[in-house]
Amino acid sequence: MPNYKIQLRQGKRTIVAYGEFKNSASVKAHYKKISTMQVSEILEVIFEDKTTPPQDDFNYMTQFKGFVKNEDSRKSKQVIFNNLKINLTDEALYESIKSNMRIDGLKIDSIATVLYKM
Repeated sequence: MPNYKIQLRQGKRTIVAYGEFKNSASVKAHYKKISTMQVSEILEVIFEDKTTPPQDDFNYMTQFKGFVKNEDSRKSKQVIFNNLKINLTDEALYESIKSNMRIDGLKIDSIATVLYKM
């Protein structure tokens, strides 16, 4: 059975719950029956790593912010990445973004407004 990440909202309060359900319709039915909060988002957890994470040695660049663009459709989207490897080059990062990411299913042509936070 799939695991789900469920976002629930009521007023100004938002919480995230996790659970294993038969399907997304079961998630909605369950929370409608038991909770006054509204289900605002349901995400299926595709990958989960339960191993112990590595120790924090603070040997990384804290954050990368930039805008990725598709020139044909003129669409853009902000991307933020945390804890970048210290030996990562701009070219390697840009190549990974261009080959692995999309904007509404469209390829990424360029990256603009880059900020590295140390």
